[in-house]
Amino acid sequence: MRPQSTLARVLSRSRQYETVTEDSLALDPWISWPTMHRGVPDEKHQILHLGQVLDEVDEQYPPIWRLLKQAGVSVGVFGSLHSSAVPEDAADYSFYVPDCFDNEVYAQPRSLETFQEFNLRMTRDSARNVSRKLPVGAAAKFALNAPVLGLSARTTASVVRHLAKESFNKDLKIRRRNFQPLLAADLFMKQVRKSRPQFATFYSNNVAAAMHRYWGAAFPQEYAEGTLDAEWVEKYRDELPAAMDAFDQMLAKFVSFVDANPDYTLVVAGSMGQASIETQHTYEFLTIVDLGRFLSAMGVPEESWDFRPAMIPCQCAVVPEAFRAKFLKSMAELKVDGHSMVESLRPLAPMSYDERERGFFQLFVQFDHYVPNTKVTLRGEEVPIETLGLGMMAHEDGVNCTAQHVPEGAMLIYSAVQQSTGERASRERISTVEFVPSVLKHFGVVGPEYLQRDVKLILEPMARVGPGGLSTQ
Repeated sequence: MRPQSTLARVLSRSRQYETVTEDSLALDPWISWPTMHRGVPDEKHQILHLGQVLDEVDEQYPPIWRLLKQAGVSVGVFGSLHSSAVPEDAADYSFYVPDCFDNEVYAQPRSLETFQEFNLRMTRDSARNVSRKLPVGAAAKFALNAPVLGLSARTTASVVRHLAKESFNKDLKIRRRNFQPLLAADLFMKQVRKSRPQFATFYSNNVAAAMHRYWGAAFPQEYAEGTLDAEWVEKYRDELPAAMDAFDQMLAKFVSFVDANPDYTLVVAGSMGQASIETQHTYEFLTIVDLGRFLSAMGVPEESWDFRPAMIPCQCAVVPEAFRAKFLKSMAELKVDGHSMVESLRPLAPMSYDERERGFFQLFVQFDHYVPNTKVTLRGEEVPIETLGLGMMAHEDGVNCTAQHVPEGAMLIYSAVQQSTGERASRERISTVEFVPSVLKHFGVVGPEYLQRDVKLILEPMARVGPGGLSTQ
């Protein structure tokens, strides 16, 4: 579709791999990224939820950026999942911007805090459906600093053009997801050029978000006839290409830098892939819309618990030990349409929960075809859903998901000195747990014992390719 794209240009000059994640508990990005970043599968690292308390696992299986930093390698981090578990020495990183699920504003250098505040506000306001609201105060503070922070004229023009189009067609608001990483990519590259870290990470989720929702519009032939309305397919058929165009715009920035700085190598990776699933149109679902009210109904007093951002319809909170038993007992006595809240490592429809690190809970409630006046009981008594903080939330796209995660993903290794491999390069299959030990060997770092194993070297030893590497994820 895009033969002149940056991706098309660099493919033949990249080493290409088909990756596979070895996760067995669940296929979710907040699980598969720790697998890739820590070099061990989910059964070992047990990071299963966004916002999870990670003190113990960070000691046992630290992420790649901590291992390299401790070995004296200069490191920059920009948004990689679970980087909101900020290390104590974050001020010593070349730069450190936590992921967009952080529960407080932090950035190193501090000049990036105006972006991070805006970033977090926009993420919260569009947790499931894209909001056209703009956090005026946060946006104004960021806008004042944006040129100094590295926001490019091209990105600014792209944003202005989109907002102009959106004013005539409000349906285009869903493409705002593509602009969040574009803004971040500019700021990331400014920090890379300024501090020249030997290793840096950058994270984007806009393509994955588009795949979940609009795979069926891009590839309607993969679904049974009549599954997806023809009008829906026509309306959303360009959304996945639009997300890829945004990715390509980011990729062009990274490739341009590597071309100009041949001592750097670019790694482009996904922690897994996606494929079509059985689906049907649905326009709203019952879920937790007021977490505070839900927790209060379950016996956890207001202001006694801590919020942990997650991807809707998942909700996360840390419940104090004093109220934990009452909370668990109340959840066991909740029934919606005869369904009970069950304990499950992964979100299990229609209602489930999981507890990690005693007191950290992920809650999942999603009734895609909830019928009003359905019987809801708590402790044996019928109650209105509103008193529980439950309510209806829209599926603004008319679907829940048309694609879901599969273990197989992709990885490209691009270097300015890499010779053309031909347009039909063979793609060796490797595990994502090979990434960390390979990077450590590239930098000559002796890792922990659990990472000292023979691996497929996706990066050559440093003496042969130079001192730096960018990892875009």
